[in-house]
Amino acid sequence: MSEILFEEKILNFLKTLVESERNYLEFWIEIEEGYSVEKRDHKLFKKENFKEFGLAVRYIDHKGRCGFAFTTSSEIEAIKNAYQKAKELSLYGVSSKVPEKNWSYPKVEVVSCKKLALSESISLLEEVERRVLNFHPSISRVEKCSFEETWAKYIFITKDSELTWEGPFYYFSISVVAESKEKSASSFEWNLATDLNKLEIFDRTDLACKKALALSKTKKGKSLKVPVLLPPFVVVNFLEVLSFSFLGDEVLKGRSFLKDKLGKKTFSENITLYDDGLTFSLVESRPFDDEGAPQNKKVLVENGIVKQFLFNTYWKEKAKEKGLNMVVTGNARRDSLGSLPKISPTNFYLKSGNLKPEDLLKREREIFEVLETLGTHTINPISGDFSIGVSGIYYKEGEPREYFCELALSSNLFELFLKVIEVGSDLKFYGNIGSPTLLIEKLDLGG
Repeated sequence: MSEILFEEKILNFLKTLVESERNYLEFWIEIEEGYSVEKRDHKLFKKENFKEFGLAVRYIDHKGRCGFAFTTSSEIEAIKNAYQKAKELSLYGVSSKVPEKNWSYPKVEVVSCKKLALSESISLLEEVERRVLNFHPSISRVEKCSFEETWAKYIFITKDSELTWEGPFYYFSISVVAESKEKSASSFEWNLATDLNKLEIFDRTDLACKKALALSKTKKGKSLKVPVLLPPFVVVNFLEVLSFSFLGDEVLKGRSFLKDKLGKKTFSENITLYDDGLTFSLVESRPFDDEGAPQNKKVLVENGIVKQFLFNTYWKEKAKEKGLNMVVTGNARRDSLGSLPKISPTNFYLKSGNLKPEDLLKREREIFEVLETLGTHTINPISGDFSIGVSGIYYKEGEPREYFCELALSSNLFELFLKVIEVGSDLKFYGNIGSPTLLIEKLDLGG
């Protein structure tokens, strides 16, 4: 059976089920097809093609109880069993809310796709390896580099809606090693994008080399109290933790630091933060979220003032019960096929400024540029307190003077974003999180 007829057969079966069901019935389908290739120490380590199918069923009965099941089989019998299981589990399910009907959806362009044959992707990785080894004599190894091309398709079906979105994704990663008189050091860079941009792949490759070279020169640092420069690849780790504070469920539970900060200046006036589910070419941009709500672009923080939080259907209704007038923001996402939609950011990023990173380095007499962090996953998302290890370059009058490692940076996430002096013009994305370089007021770095 052809792929088109195969898909049509499944869709017709699902439509029959939703039409025959008196209660709310929802199907979410994910189809991914592509290949991945990986090289280790210049040798081909892995190359494989893949095609994956997954279907999730959400059933909400007349009492508002939710049952959930999923299957990775595309057989009609397996799909039918998943539906029956979700229906039966609703008898014991948690309280849920039926999504709204008759939404209108924005237009989101599909990125024009340039596909690479598997052999072409191997040639691309070989070109990357040559670039690394020609970058500097101290670069000794390309530990690993990989490339993956995926075409993804998402289908959402209820009695009132049939939504489809599909598009390409490209993933690149590289790990390099540099050697110096002091020691060897490795550095990792990656990129997930919806367009195949070789120049961006080469830029990330060069960045991995620059970081590895600098880190190979580092020595045990001394205590400093200086302004700190955080490049995009560092800031995105902090932003990932910060996103927790904008989740509507955490706000209503009282766990978010921002729970009582709506409309208040909480961050530096240089901070404007977006959650953007529409902008062309960003990896989480599409017309609808994982519960069928339309996505959009929202200003979460404007010039330091908290403007909005993120909500799905369930938590919007919970807010209403508390007398709060919130809206569904198109931020329902599934962590995996086997999980219900929950509130998550789409494309979460800081607005860029006007200064290039090299200009930011001249902004203060002394600056410490962070090139590596250890322990950002331990940041407390509720209080914002953290104590992490950092390594990087100490600059004086805009010139690198010393390279330090094993410095301790203890601070608070919200204070960090309150102390932003300047924002760079170099907005970069790592997956769905993006940031330009940030210059922070003086911080204590323990040696």
